[in-house]
Amino acid sequence: MHKLLLVLLASFAGCLFLPGPAPVNAKDEKKAEKDNFRLYRIAGRKWMLHRIPATGQEGGDTSPTFHSYEVRNVYEDRAEVAEVTLDEGKKAPEGANFVVKVNFSDDAPQLKDPIGYTKSKQEKLKTDAGTFDCILWVSLGREDGDSRIWRSIDFPGLIVKQSDRFGTRTLVEFTWVEGDPGYKAPGKKKKKKDDDPEEIDPKRLFSSKGTTWVHHIDTARGERGTRSIEVQQYQVTKVSEEGCEVEITKLTQLLEKIKGEEPRKLEIKFDDTFSANLEPAERSRVERTELRITDVGLFECTVYLYKDEEGREARAWYAKEWPGLVVRRVIEGENYSQVTRIIKFEE
Repeated sequence: MHKLLLVLLASFAGCLFLPGPAPVNAKDEKKAEKDNFRLYRIAGRKWMLHRIPATGQEGGDTSPTFHSYEVRNVYEDRAEVAEVTLDEGKKAPEGANFVVKVNFSDDAPQLKDPIGYTKSKQEKLKTDAGTFDCILWVSLGREDGDSRIWRSIDFPGLIVKQSDRFGTRTLVEFTWVEGDPGYKAPGKKKKKKDDDPEEIDPKRLFSSKGTTWVHHIDTARGERGTRSIEVQQYQVTKVSEEGCEVEITKLTQLLEKIKGEEPRKLEIKFDDTFSANLEPAERSRVERTELRITDVGLFECTVYLYKDEEGREARAWYAKEWPGLVVRRVIEGENYSQVTRIIKFEE
């Protein structure tokens, strides 16, 4: 009996040191939630800081400026971020735009502590762009005066505010995406993802009469980059078991019909040729998958790389949940660039 009791006690003691599934899963789940590159994961995300110069500072600028940022492209291991300084009227000087590569690695400069600064405290900062939990970094006793930087905790790399003797920069615009810490859903109730079909019908975009989408096409031609804007509306007007009819209409930039402009009709058959409507007409290859925010919402896109009829480099972003829906297209060549983006979508 005494020996049996010792065995049971030893077994019980051993169980105390066995790692249970709950703590391990909780730890893994918490670790999975952290993303040091959350700011750069969504293509199309934009943010802007407004800089107001201090008065009476010799050698400093005297006019307010805006500093605009946009995540242009997202790859598996990096993102490309465009930076541009705008004047007081939010206009950019010619050639002012440049692109910075952000590598998704632990030694990325965006993750490093600001040189010459000391971590002070955590603060919640409210701005025109929203409310952010920040770490305040300070640099005191400098020859050029004290300096302070408020950096977002949830969006590493994002400066929410910065002040020194020459002026102050404050975040005034920020693109929030569902799932972001601090995200506030719009007033209009969105359809839950659980309600979406598990398998996407390849004909989903073309099988409902009335489905409408609008493309804004910005083209620059020639050495001077002469620009032209075109707006096209696509609407499914007829649907049958055999196919559908899509009406293509040119609109003004105010999305109004152009008087005297007749729409063009496109017949799409639901047969062996239908798959040609789900990717670029030219020979293409899949480059990557990308999450992209647009004027009409967030889409998971398949990005195709190809050459257009003129042999120019082209990329097209097709929405995965709406096969055949182009949400973005970029074509670049000698003295030529064209950007197509979706600006309206109605089921």
